[in-house]
Formats: sequence, C-alpha cells, structure tokens
Amino acid sequence: MIYVILAIILLIFLLIVSSFLLVPFHISLNLFKRGSLTQGSFCMSWLGIRLIRRKIPSEEGRKEKEKFYWGSIPEMTSLFAESFPYLMNILNAAMKSISIKRFSCDVVMGLDSPADTAVVSGYLWSLASIINIFPKVYLSVKPDFQERRLDGSMMVELKVRLLRIVPAFIRAFFKKPVRQLFGKMRR
Repeated sequence: MIYVILAIILLIFLLIVSSFLLVPFHISLNLFKRGSLTQGSFCMSWLGIRLIRRKIPSEEGRKEKEKFYWGSIPEMTSLFAESFPYLMNILNAAMKSISIKRFSCDVVMGLDSPADTAVVSGYLWSLASIINIFPKVYLSVKPDFQERRLDGSMMVELKVRLLRIVPAFIRAFFKKPVRQLFGKMRR
C-alpha cells in the first residue's frame, strides 16, 4: 500500500515538473521613451496565470549600488573564456526554445548633423525593409533633422518553452568554470 502511495506522489511530481517544461511561458515587454522619461512594463505568465508583473522604472525603493571591484575583471574574463562553450550550449538551447509572437519597434532619431541623420536613417531603413519581411516583426524609423534625440517605443511578446533550456543549463552548471563564473557574478 505504501508503494502505491509513493508511486502516485512520484507520478504527480513528474507531471508537475513536465508541465513546467512543456507548457510555454508568455513574456511581454513594453517600453516607451520620450526625452528623459522612460516608462514600461514587464509581464510573465504561465497557463494564463500572471507570475510576474513589474513597472519600469521600478516602484520599489532603490537600493544603493555596491561599488564594483575592478580587480575582478581579469579573473571573470578568464572564467568566461573557459565557460564559453558551455554557455553557447545554453544560448543555442534558448534560441531553439524562444518563439517571437510579436515584435514592434518605432524609433525617432536625430543626430548633430542633418547629413549624419540622413545617412544613419538610410542604413536603418534598409535594415527595417529586411526585418519587416517577417510577419510578426515591425520596425519603423523616423528621422528628426531638427534636434539630437533618440526616442521611441518597443513591444515584445515571446513564448518560452523550458524543455531544452533546463537540461542545457544543468549540464553546463556541472562544469567547474561555469559554477565559478556564476559564483563570481553573484558577489
């Protein structure tokens, strides 16, 4: 009788874990910038249940930032170089697991010189014409020849399935350089 109960508990646990890995998370990010004002929101949901919702800039009290120790850069660089193949496996798994539901970006830009603004706008328009071929992606660039500025809005909606990411992360985390890099980054 005890084995049946343990088997049922194990089965329920496996169903819960597999549902987290198979059912995708939906992530939404909206940003708006005009002048020095930057606003936005971030939302993550799973099965229609909102897990995280944050406003940008954060409404929570800002903590004082700790001073960064510049002496740790060479060590972190060498750890990153050693960890790079394992981190690439995580990145590849993430690229295969993320699907774009919608991406929209409107940019208003102006540089010091109207000629520079025209040249950069031309490059961005050529990039936008290539990117806008995809049905779920929209990029718009508007030049401002009067003043120097970079304003705009962005909306991103993603669907992330953890089935490939979690095993890749676990395999990478078993490697000593990756553990050391994460430990160094936490400090």
